[in-house]
Amino acid sequence: MLLKDPVAYTRLNSALGDLQQMTARINAGEGSLGRLLKDDALAKSLSATSGNLEQVTAKLNKGEGSAGKLLTDQELYDRFNSFAARLDRLGETLEKGQGSAGQLLHDKQLYDNINGASSELRGLIGDIRKDPKKYLNVRVSIF
Repeated sequence: MLLKDPVAYTRLNSALGDLQQMTARINAGEGSLGRLLKDDALAKSLSATSGNLEQVTAKLNKGEGSAGKLLTDQELYDRFNSFAARLDRLGETLEKGQGSAGQLLHDKQLYDNINGASSELRGLIGDIRKDPKKYLNVRVSIF
């Protein structure tokens, strides 16, 4: 086919030329692959990183450390799952406006009443601090 089809020959010849250029660049130490082949420090660093990664994954698989326990401890998984379910129910309750906190989120009048009571309480405390005798009477009697 190569002998009879000049287009196939041209494409193959072009691909071989590209392959030669790529090989020359790698051999010259260009690009990541070229640096990996030429730079011993980079190769050692990658090898050390690979070793560290193997150690970490081995510890995870053995269930060592917090992350390892999260991955392998069924009881811990069940506790987290239960906590997530309770948190989900709490969110639903708040969203529906149930309970004091849910009502506070949804009931504007309740919010305004609590905010007003808080302001009045602050004012009262301020007045007591200014003139405590007006509000606090202490009587001591014997018989």
